[in-house]
Amino acid sequence: MNQELISEGKCVFCEELLEKSKINTHLKKHLKDFLKQEPLGTSFLLQIFTYPNYKKSPYFIYLLVDGEAKMKDIDGFLKDIWLDCCGHMSEFEGRIAKSRKLVDILEKGMDVGYEYDFGSTTYLQIKVVEEFSYKSPQKIYLLSRNEPLKLMCHTCKEQPASVMCSVEQWEDQEHMFCDECATKHEEVCEDFADYAALPIVNSPRMGECGYEGGYIDKERDGIFVM
Repeated sequence: MNQELISEGKCVFCEELLEKSKINTHLKKHLKDFLKQEPLGTSFLLQIFTYPNYKKSPYFIYLLVDGEAKMKDIDGFLKDIWLDCCGHMSEFEGRIAKSRKLVDILEKGMDVGYEYDFGSTTYLQIKVVEEFSYKSPQKIYLLSRNEPLKLMCHTCKEQPASVMCSVEQWEDQEHMFCDECATKHEEVCEDFADYAALPIVNSPRMGECGYEGGYIDKERDGIFVM
């Protein structure tokens, strides 16, 4: 991905659109008051991004998770929103058992690595931003996610890209096309219609294996809208 991208996300509480660097502090302010309405317990604010460099990664997710949830719940959520294409295996760093409760593992400041698909692997980092003495109202509560990125057609440079060619991507060629330019590309790429055409999706898994998008938060899993 060689385009210069602006990464922003909306706050679930006030729907303000914020730069990636400001979301962390913004959400903490809301959660301080929001969670006081909930029963005592344990919950965590998690920041999830592509490994190894959060500053360079345009993709991010913020979650509020209940301490009684299990690691398999995080695993399933990540697969459903960002990763799952063919039922590949996954693993947490240190081979943390997916049957274990978050409250028995996580603490503020902790980082946990995560891998999906041991062939064409997608690497994620889970950071425990904050720990609260209140239960989360949901087992997993999506607080913010990066909005669809401004990925433009590599051919016309004028319209948002809607489809990519995995063959051109593997060969490090221009590989993202708007609908009109994709039709033209199909005429010169014999593999495009057969298997190489993949949709542009809002996920670090885009272009890997046969990934075509998630099942959670479908509204923001589409293409950039001008």
